[in-house]
Amino acid sequence: MEMPTPKGDDGEWVIIKDDLQEWIKELSSMLQEKGIPSRIALTPGCSAGKCGSTYLLLVTKENARIALENIEEYYMVLHPEIRESQEWVAQGRCPACGHHVGVDARECSDCGLMLIREEE
Repeated sequence: MEMPTPKGDDGEWVIIKDDLQEWIKELSSMLQEKGIPSRIALTPGCSAGKCGSTYLLLVTKENARIALENIEEYYMVLHPEIRESQEWVAQGRCPACGHHVGVDARECSDCGLMLIREEE
């Protein structure tokens, strides 16, 4: 389903995130504090938040990349364990427990986490 992207005098706006209202408001506030204009909209077809309260976070197309980078960094501040897990994966370790796993492992032999490998 294609989402509409409102246009205005200040450029084309694009959707960068959809989630619950509280989280979208928090992300929007964070972006505003960093000088990145953002807008919040209801998911198309929703009225008065009756579609599970899913909201959209929009930024101008020119700010999309920097906004996504700021959101990723914000996640890392809120959840520092994500950065550690990413470092472990880069070292060939399980992202959950840090146990060394083989390149072709599909499951961690220590904690049982199912491992999904992204092909590059």
